[in-house]
Amino acid sequence: MKSKLTILMILATQLGLASNLMAAAGAREDSSMILVYLFLGMCALIVIMQLMPALFLVFGMLKSLFSGSKGHVKTSTLGKE
Repeated sequence: MKSKLTILMILATQLGLASNLMAAAGAREDSSMILVYLFLGMCALIVIMQLMPALFLVFGMLKSLFSGSKGHVKTSTLGKE
């Protein structure tokens, strides 16, 4: 009885997997036009242009962090002499 149950479970699993494979076997039709690709390229360009100033800021902060101080910084004392 137990062997029949395991055989049925294996069969049900295999049939479940086979139906998913048959559904995914169809060829995908790519009917995107050039405007879709231009739109995606524009989105990528916007993201890259937004990342450039952020990278410059990070590199500037790292450069100032790892470079030693070049002298005393004169602080302003307003009203105190």
